[in-house]
Amino acid sequence: MSQFTKKAIIDSFIELSQTVPIDKITVTMISRQCGINRNTFYYYYQDVYSLLEEIIYSKSEKLFPASLQFGESDWISNLRFMGQYAKKNESFIKNMYQSMGRDAFGDYMVDLAIHPIRNYIDHYAENLYREKGLTLKKEDRDNAAYLFAKMFSETTVDWIRGKRGADPVETMEEAIVMMDGVTERILVNMAKKNKK
Repeated sequence: MSQFTKKAIIDSFIELSQTVPIDKITVTMISRQCGINRNTFYYYYQDVYSLLEEIIYSKSEKLFPASLQFGESDWISNLRFMGQYAKKNESFIKNMYQSMGRDAFGDYMVDLAIHPIRNYIDHYAENLYREKGLTLKKEDRDNAAYLFAKMFSETTVDWIRGKRGADPVETMEEAIVMMDGVTERILVNMAKKNKK
């Protein structure tokens, strides 16, 4: 019963977010939408923002799984998945952007992406050492992860604002073409700098 009620609360919030700005959604609105009383809502969540945090966390787990695949072309699969995910959840993502504001949303996207990207970079760095004898310092790995997370964040914000086209799947396909070989080139350049 409790999982059913929790799911009903989450589904009601997401349904409301299709037509109501997130910062205008109230506990009363959610309770009415899913047919529970306010006390039941508070049994599961402290407030609307704790509910939103759980939703964002669960969505981000789908967007950035804990164990990203690291094969030659898996970064392409990951970007394609993100484009499809954004298309499916477009209203929610855009509503979240409107409610949080550009800077807070952008920072959130960087925070969301940086750890999986850092894992990906660590994998590349291991290959660089094994195949070319090149070493990357921790600081260089951190900087590269931040650069790519920032690029992801800015691309997402530009898509939301209509500057990167209307279709997130197409946006990611463009990113795939542009990014092919870039990660390795940046990391090789950084590692070569360390050799001097």
